[in-house]
Amino acid sequence: MAREKKYKSTVRGGQLLAPGDVIQVMDQGSLVKCRVLSCLAVEGGSCLAGLEILEGKRKGERIQTTLRATEEQSF
Repeated sequence: MAREKKYKSTVRGGQLLAPGDVIQVMDQGSLVKCRVLSCLAVEGGSCLAGLEILEGKRKGERIQTTLRATEEQSF
């Protein structure tokens, strides 16, 4: 008989992002709202995201960053 496979049922926070979502990120020491333009999941539960800043001096600027989910954010 074949062994039963054990699947990981953890969904990382980065896997829940979709284009158009509005999130808050730290940018130069302050919390700013950003719109997700793209999100590509990578190894280790993080994702590479393209974001558009929605407020502050850098409003409208597009940035690319790596987002990491912490243990408290995983489901």
